[in-house]
Amino acid sequence: MAFLTAPTTAPADSGIAARYPGDIGIGSDPAVVLFDDFESYTSASQLTNKWTSAYMQPNLRIATEPGNYYAGSQGLEMTLPISTVEVANALNKTLDTTLDTAFIRVYSKFDVGYSVIGSGHNGPRLSAKYPGPGIKPPTDGTGFFLFVLQNNMQGAGRPGELQPGYSHIYAYWPRQRDIYGDHWYSDGYVVPYDNTIGNSGEWLAYPAQYPDFKIMSNWQPQTGKWYCYELMVKANTPGKNDGEVKCWIDGQVVADFPDLFMRSISSLKIDVAHIGQHALHSERVNKKWYDNVVVATQYIGPMVGASPIPSPTPTPTPAATPTATPTAKLQNISSRLLIQTGNNVGIAGFVVGGTEAKKVLIRGLGPTLAQFNVTGAMQNPTLELHDGSGSLITTNDNWKETQQAEIAATQLAPPADVEAAILATLQPGAYTAIQTGARGGTGVGLIEVYDVDPLAASRLINISTRGLVQTGNNVLIGGFSLAGGSGSNNVVVRALGPSLAPLGINNSLPDPVITLYDANANVITANDNWKDSQQSAIENTGLQPPNDLDAAIVVTLAAGNYTAVVTDKSGSTGLALVEVYVTQ
Repeated sequence: MAFLTAPTTAPADSGIAARYPGDIGIGSDPAVVLFDDFESYTSASQLTNKWTSAYMQPNLRIATEPGNYYAGSQGLEMTLPISTVEVANALNKTLDTTLDTAFIRVYSKFDVGYSVIGSGHNGPRLSAKYPGPGIKPPTDGTGFFLFVLQNNMQGAGRPGELQPGYSHIYAYWPRQRDIYGDHWYSDGYVVPYDNTIGNSGEWLAYPAQYPDFKIMSNWQPQTGKWYCYELMVKANTPGKNDGEVKCWIDGQVVADFPDLFMRSISSLKIDVAHIGQHALHSERVNKKWYDNVVVATQYIGPMVGASPIPSPTPTPTPAATPTATPTAKLQNISSRLLIQTGNNVGIAGFVVGGTEAKKVLIRGLGPTLAQFNVTGAMQNPTLELHDGSGSLITTNDNWKETQQAEIAATQLAPPADVEAAILATLQPGAYTAIQTGARGGTGVGLIEVYDVDPLAASRLINISTRGLVQTGNNVLIGGFSLAGGSGSNNVVVRALGPSLAPLGINNSLPDPVITLYDANANVITANDNWKDSQQSAIENTGLQPPNDLDAAIVVTLAAGNYTAVVTDKSGSTGLALVEVYVTQ
């Protein structure tokens, strides 16, 4: 058996996403109005299964290439073709229940080289009775309002601004300056120019009316990089100026416009959520990707326990030769962890890559661990299998109850009758196995995923497991098996600690160290800070950790069993994420 240690605690955070690692199950939260991670579609024509409308469908595509989705195995690609006429790609969702306050969170990425000159609107949007562009709302607040969190350069741009431009709010509201909307920047600047107050927003020109406004620095994204955008719109109480528009990037507030007047009647409520990509004209093919969209009545926050799969670095393809070395594949990936209740159940995620369905066996062991001198083993484990959208695929308590003959035929049946197992044929994508104890039982459990169909044109490519790193015997252990005879593969193993903090994870491990062992417990290599020894090699994989104090190893491994042990350099404790990627 190969072992990976899974999380033993969950972070405490005010955001909804903090309760649903990897966004698994977030769509069922009572505060969530819409959730779409684009995993359920095979083509863009199916987008209206969840959305009310999908505009410019020829420009919409379900992206499956690594790097063009944030999590799972699919995202949404929007394309602006080269055009001298206006193009507006969009998904609209008419809300079943109109809202006074709404939040919309998206993960999005602009393509490298993205450039729109002139008018262009993109990003998450919330609106109330919006009739279309080029109309000023009535000044008495009886008409409509609209707010978009977007990136677009106005004119020649502001000082320091580069494509795709500073993040700002594009607004239609009762005190609007121009028939085509106003642009609000974090530092209080507003476009277009006003003959009375210039480019100052009302919040700067009339501070007594906006006592809660605070100037913030303008922020702009890097192209080719995923970010978590969140927009809140809170309509004011009729008769009061207590409305607010607020924005977060990767969980950090980047703009806040309080003390606003949006409406004078209580029936004017938020009725549409929208994501889009628009340009009056596009002088190059411009692409933008979206993933993991959530609309809710409460703050959502960044996803916990997931990180983007970077776009692979292009490398020349060598000519095939009869002596080419075969590639070793991930055959077994596992998670061993202390399983408790509530948010502290056992969660292990894995990714099936390729073009065909893959048959896998998932086991949830407990009593068997006593044979390996594991104390406190779980006595009666149960399993749930979820797809990338969080939907439940199947469950099992005692493995003989449902698939006894099929599981026995794999010769991987659990040794104890009370242990759980699921045999499933899965399409390429991301999946999560959740292990709990029957009737609220707790203890150490083992979640394993076996590839039982190695000839299929698909493979296990990744596992990411978050766990509590302590000292002594309670360090974090990640194990994996490579199969393929004399073959080998390039493997990246990462231990993330400090980079978890921006995701809202409290008590992250301050300075992780990762040590890789072979099957005979011999040290292959170790790393403290990833830039110390293999910086260029790791960057060439596109899998470099976000923080310099995180640890990473890239190594070519022959078929066999391996173990990665995560500790802290100074003996501290905290949450860490261990990840194993095969790159071929």
